[in-house]
Amino acid sequence: MNKVILVGRVVQSPDIRYTQNGKAVCSFSVAVNYQTKVREETDYIDCVAWDTLAETVGVHLVKGRKVVVEGRLHVRRLDGEDGQKRKVTEVVVRDVEFMDRVETA
Repeated sequence: MNKVILVGRVVQSPDIRYTQNGKAVCSFSVAVNYQTKVREETDYIDCVAWDTLAETVGVHLVKGRKVVVEGRLHVRRLDGEDGQKRKVTEVVVRDVEFMDRVETA
């Protein structure tokens, strides 16, 4: 089973774009705080949403908004510009729950 649940705040406003086939894809990061024995730590987790969920996320998420993200962990292997291979780890989002309200002007 590959299931990830994150609770945290959006690091920056999401980046929505479209593939050549017109499929929406939205990238964003979530800051997740946790306590160690010594101090509080923060991880910044990259997330990617597709299709109608990507469009919803792109419209409604803004920097600082608290969310619950549910999805699966995905590792991609890429060739860097310098010829080095590298890995990108991200959460492929299945669902997003908004935990706070956005104030409108």
